[in-house]
Amino acid sequence: MNETRWQSTKVEYEEPPQEFIDRELQKYDEIVTQFCRISDIDKTRVEVNIQALKDVIIRVDMRKLYFQIYHSNMEANEYKVITGLECFWVLKLRPFWMKILPEDSKEVMQMATWINEKIALHMTCSLLKEYNPDFFEKGQDICELYCKELEYSFRYRDLSKESMFLMFDPFYFTHLCNASISEENLYIL
Repeated sequence: MNETRWQSTKVEYEEPPQEFIDRELQKYDEIVTQFCRISDIDKTRVEVNIQALKDVIIRVDMRKLYFQIYHSNMEANEYKVITGLECFWVLKLRPFWMKILPEDSKEVMQMATWINEKIALHMTCSLLKEYNPDFFEKGQDICELYCKELEYSFRYRDLSKESMFLMFDPFYFTHLCNASISEENLYIL
């Protein structure tokens, strides 16, 4: 028998106001600007499908509502929002691209092919650097291998939002743990 117990219950999503979307679009513009500066890419070559990027913003916002409703008013921290939601949707909806020109080098062509993965990696690494600068300062070879593996995973592996949360949680929890016991510069992790 097919029960309709929840049929009358409605959870409706309201799109955020245009001011919110504009602020988020500005945030992504700053991310792309920083990425281009670090990668030595002419920003004018990076194109954006605004509708796809708005879809990223709205889907992240929807997931925040999901957390509120289905996880006892849980709020995702910035770390989870960026690594598990924003990066996931950038990788899924692919709002960025670069035109390849006949005179482009192989490196530029590879950058154009992997632009969404590279921007997602930039977003992730920026957050990792903020919360765990030691990871980048003390292990260049490990860090480089990790970033290559991560970029490859972004492109070819099936990663869910939840798996991306778990992938980066150790970095965040190390930060929280160290912040909670950092008296006299004592760190356990």
